[in-house]
Amino acid sequence: MKIRVKFFTTLKELFGGAEKEIELESESDILDLLNILCDSGQRHQKIFDNFGKPKKYIQILKNRRPIQSLDGIHTKLGEGDVVGILPPVHGG
Repeated sequence: MKIRVKFFTTLKELFGGAEKEIELESESDILDLLNILCDSGQRHQKIFDNFGKPKKYIQILKNRRPIQSLDGIHTKLGEGDVVGILPPVHGG
């Protein structure tokens, strides 16, 4: 199945653009997607903590809904889903 991933702000540069299309196995979840996307030490360090979980301040959306309101990193993905990954936003 194909998933579209959108990267925002500083993550655009890290992942080589604002958007990627990723091919996943059926029954894949958010964690599977993140493991595929984080194929370098730099990417892995930016997204994951020392325990192998996504850092709490990284926001992940599935079809514009925060994954915390779904099944967290175990949220299942389906054909055509759009996942947004946002770094922390600072402002004043």
